[in-house]
Amino acid sequence: MKTLLPIATACAALLLAGAALAESGTVIRATPLKQQPFLDSGTVAQLSASSVVDIVTRKGAWMQVKTRDGRNGWVKLLNVRTGGASGGGGLGTVGRVLSTGSSGTTVTTGVKGLSAEQIENAKPNYAELDKMKQYRASNQGATASARSAGLKAQSVNNIPYTRGNSGGQANDPQSQRRGG
Repeated sequence: MKTLLPIATACAALLLAGAALAESGTVIRATPLKQQPFLDSGTVAQLSASSVVDIVTRKGAWMQVKTRDGRNGWVKLLNVRTGGASGGGGLGTVGRVLSTGSSGTTVTTGVKGLSAEQIENAKPNYAELDKMKQYRASNQGATASARSAGLKAQSVNNIPYTRGNSGGQANDPQSQRRGG
């Protein structure tokens, strides 16, 4: 029992160090600070490029951040560079890993903020797709816009969609939506 006390104390100290050393980031382009992690959410403030923020948590493609002047909100994950230029390591890196799940030194390409399992199990949100259709241009409007830009019509064949289907048949999201 006496040997467990120092180990428990060391673990508690590491957890507290992690909380105290929350990951910071730098805004890489001007971006709105949103009330919620949604594009149509209200804007708290406009953050300028090079603003330093403390990262509170992550949710999908969003980061909840706190600005140096105390404002809280959400920014798109791709608009923030995490970690510092010094690289560092040691206890600071351990603290960042414990508090945010990131060492701040990971470089990635592709979808940032989603795990392979989340991507593999993603399901289309047809209600949101239907909502987006209100922004669709009419054929006449698109044709007029293309002509004014000097573009000419071309015929392009459809590309078959075959995501992970071992049966060799193309997956048609529209037919799946209709149940057929």
